[in-house]
Amino acid sequence: MAIEQGKSNQATGSSSSGLLRAASKVGSWTMLSRVLGFVRDILIARVLGAGPLADAFFVAFKLPNFFRRMFAEGTLTVALVPVLSDQREQGEAQAHDFLNALATLLLIALLGFTLLGMMAMPWLLYVFAPGFSDEADRWAMSLELARLMFPYLAMISLAALSWAVLNTYKHFAVPAASPALLNVAIIAAALLLAPSFDNPARALAIGVLVGGFLQLAIQFPALKRIGWLPRFNFDFKQPAILETLTLFGPAVLAIAAVQINILVGTILATLLDAGAVSYLYYSDRIVQLPLALFGIAMSTALLPTLSSHLSKGNRLAAAEDLRAGLAWLTWITLPAMLGALYLAEPIVVTLFERGAFSHVDSVATAHTLQAYAVGLIAFCWIKLFASACYARKDAKAPMRYAAISVAVNIVLAVILMQFWAYVGLALATSLAAFVNVVMLYRRLTQTYGSLLDADILKRLLTAIVASALMLIYLIAFEMQWVFPAEGLMQGLWLTAAIAGAVVVFLLAALLLGERALLMRFLRRGNSEGNNDAA
Repeated sequence: MAIEQGKSNQATGSSSSGLLRAASKVGSWTMLSRVLGFVRDILIARVLGAGPLADAFFVAFKLPNFFRRMFAEGTLTVALVPVLSDQREQGEAQAHDFLNALATLLLIALLGFTLLGMMAMPWLLYVFAPGFSDEADRWAMSLELARLMFPYLAMISLAALSWAVLNTYKHFAVPAASPALLNVAIIAAALLLAPSFDNPARALAIGVLVGGFLQLAIQFPALKRIGWLPRFNFDFKQPAILETLTLFGPAVLAIAAVQINILVGTILATLLDAGAVSYLYYSDRIVQLPLALFGIAMSTALLPTLSSHLSKGNRLAAAEDLRAGLAWLTWITLPAMLGALYLAEPIVVTLFERGAFSHVDSVATAHTLQAYAVGLIAFCWIKLFASACYARKDAKAPMRYAAISVAVNIVLAVILMQFWAYVGLALATSLAAFVNVVMLYRRLTQTYGSLLDADILKRLLTAIVASALMLIYLIAFEMQWVFPAEGLMQGLWLTAAIAGAVVVFLLAALLLGERALLMRFLRRGNSEGNNDAA
C-alpha cells in the first residue's frame, strides 16, 4: 500500500512539474511578445502621432481584433480542447478526421464572414466609430484601412485553431510565440516601409497582414511534427463537430460579456473629466502583463491537462493538478499584486511620464493601477477556474457567471464613481471579479471537491509571509534610496527595487520550506521532453 501511495505521489509530482514547465514556457514567450508590443506602440506613436491618422488606424485595427477576441483564440481553444481530447482516446485517425472536418468548416465560415465584413464595412464603422462619420477624410481613411486589414481575422482565426490543437498535444512553444510575430511585422513595417509611403498608416496595415500570415505559416511545421496537416473534409455531421459548436456558443457569450464590461467602463469614463479614459487604459495595460504571464499562462497549460485526465476518467488526477495550479498561481501572483500596489507610481512614472504625459497624469494613473491591482489575483483565478469548467465541457456556467459579474460591475461602477471617479470604475471591476471567483469556485467544488486542502493552505501561508517580508524590503529600499527625478535613474531604481523584491521573496520562500517548488521552477528549462519541444 505504501509503495502504491509513493507511486501515486511520484506521478502527481511529475504531472505537476510538467504543468509548471508548460506554464513557464507560455509565460516566457508571452513576456517577449509584451515587450515587443511596447516597442511596437512606441514606433506607431512616432510614425502616426496622435492625430486623425492614428485614430483611423487604431479604429480600423480594432475591428478584426474585436472579432478575433470574440470568435478565435481563447474561445476556439476552450471549445476544441476537451472534445479533441475525447477523440484522441478513440484513436488518432478519428481525431484527425474530426480536425479536418472542423478546419474545413472554419475555413468556409471565415471566408464568408471576411467577404461579408469587407462589404458591410461602412455599417461596422458606424457601430465602432460613429463620430468619424462627420469627418470625411478620417472616415474615408478608416474605411480603407479597415477593409485592408480585415482579412487578418481569417488568418489569425485559422492560427488559433492550430494553437488549440497543439496545446491539446502539450506543444506550447509555437502557440505562445506566435503573437510576437505580429509585433515583429508591424515594427518592420514602421521602420522599413513607412518612410517610403505617402500614407504611413497603409504601411502599418500591410505589416498587420504580414504578421497574420506569419502567425499562420509557422503553425504548419509544428502541426506536421504531431502527425496532422489539415485536409479538406466535408463530413460536418460528425457528433464531435456538433459537440464543439455546442461548447463554442456559450464561450462566445462569456467573451461577449467581458467585452460589454469593457465597453460600459469606457462609456462611464467618458462621463468623467478629461483623462479618465486614458488613466484606465494605461493602468489596464500594466495589469495585463502579470495577468498574461501568470493567469493566462497557467490556464493555457492546465486546460489540455485536465481535459486529458477527464477523458480517461481520472478525476482524482484532474483534481490534484487543479489544486497544484491554483497553489502555484496564487503563490506567484500574490507578490506581484503587492508589488503593483506599492510600486504603482514609480512604475507609471518610469513607463509613461514624458512629453504630454504629466506628473499629474502619472499620479492619477497610479491610483487607478492600485485599484486594478486589488483584483489581480481574482483576474488570474477566473482564468484558471474557467479553464477547469471548460475541461469538463461545462461552458454554460462560466457564461452565466460572467454575465452576473458584468451586472455587478455596472452597479458598483455607477456607485463608486460618485466617490472616487475613475478609480471607482477600476475598483468596481476588481470587486466584481471576486464575485465571479466565488461562483466559479463553488461550481468546481461540485466536480473536484474542496480545492483548499492542508498542503495548499500551507503553501498559501508561506506565500503570504514571504510577500510580507518582500514588502518590508520595498519600504526599506525606498527609505534608503528616494525615487529619482531623472528618466534613466528612474529605470535603474525600479529595476533594483523589483529585482531585490524578487530575491527577498524567493529567499524567504526557501527558508519557509518551499525548496522543492523553487527547484522545479528554476529547472523548468531542463528536462522538458519531447512534448514541449514544438
